[in-house]
Amino acid sequence: MHEKELKNRSIKKETSEKMLDEDNAYRVTKRLAFPRLTGSEGDKKAREIILEEFENAGYNLIYRDKFMTSSYNWNFVRMMFIIIGTTLLLMALSFYITPILSLSLALINIVITFKALSVSVSNKIKLSRNEKYNYETENFYVELKSQQSKAKVIFLGHWDSKSQSFSPSVRIIIFIISIFGGFILFLTYVILSLLRISINLNIPILNNILLDACIIIALIGVINYFNKTDNNSPGAFDNAAAVGTIIELARYYKNNPKKNIDLIFLSPGSEELNLGGAIHYIQKFKDKFDKNTTFFINLDFIGGSELIRLISSYGIPRRSSSKKLNRLFLESAERRDFKIKDIYAPTGVWSDYMPIVQEGFEACWLGSQPGIKYVHTEKDNMDLISKIGLKNILILCSDVINKLDEEYNQ
Repeated sequence: MHEKELKNRSIKKETSEKMLDEDNAYRVTKRLAFPRLTGSEGDKKAREIILEEFENAGYNLIYRDKFMTSSYNWNFVRMMFIIIGTTLLLMALSFYITPILSLSLALINIVITFKALSVSVSNKIKLSRNEKYNYETENFYVELKSQQSKAKVIFLGHWDSKSQSFSPSVRIIIFIISIFGGFILFLTYVILSLLRISINLNIPILNNILLDACIIIALIGVINYFNKTDNNSPGAFDNAAAVGTIIELARYYKNNPKKNIDLIFLSPGSEELNLGGAIHYIQKFKDKFDKNTTFFINLDFIGGSELIRLISSYGIPRRSSSKKLNRLFLESAERRDFKIKDIYAPTGVWSDYMPIVQEGFEACWLGSQPGIKYVHTEKDNMDLISKIGLKNILILCSDVINKLDEEYNQ
């Protein structure tokens, strides 16, 4: 009896894999692979396509949740690097004059640095006083109830895109050097200033070396100010492929609902400006979802045929995401012999699962290689997307849903 049950499960799993249609995910991805910055004409066109594709997936009730968003956060962070660089230089120069002033500037810089980091991953949408930087956009989602409704899984993948002067890999390097380098210099000047005040310690050679270091770090940080946002990227890898995958999952589960797991398929807007769609959604529903039985699976940077990336922690200080979901994805990838790597993203890169994790929910971020160096550029096109890459993500997501459904069946 046991062998028969295992055989039936194996047959059912193989059948479900065949029913998952990577061709459909690829088709939707290709339809959306055009510039669609929030507030642009591409933005309006993308909304029409998403609505149509959810209808094609068999859903009559499609939620369109409109909200106001802004480019305030990104502009604020860009300006903060100018402020940090300027005060870094003033701190180094003031050390030659009086250690009390350098100590004060070092402490102010530490506060400014933490402020910049907190704003970049905020749980609030800050609107600009200048209305031209504010936009109306929307989230799209559909819901699928199970028989028992013991738990809830929310798939999310943002639909907007953007281009920038620098690729994310360059931006990450700038952030890490500026944040870590600056913070080390701030602490160094705090210590040296206190020593100079208390025991009159003064080492001219060291002062000159630190001044040179401050100039270099300040200049590197200021470079980020010129990382301007535009609308020149087709955004296939970031993040049309995730939308195509989510719509295919929605289509598949419409015909194959689970026994215990309610499913929500969410495509937020304004991720590229301020994680706005995810912030709006979680603030609206956080009191309606049970944190013990609600799981978020964020798809961002998927569709590459190479290594699958599971971003399990992020930020400074380090914040971990869902241990349960991360474990299930890693175990599934190992059983399938898929190449997967557990990733920590310290700073310089953001995604919609971050405000959700900050609210205390179980969430994970699934991505893939090799496209991060092309993200936010004109080269983020369908050349980065492979059907096998989409299929592998579909299979992993299906495996995790099946495993959760089995667990809640006990």
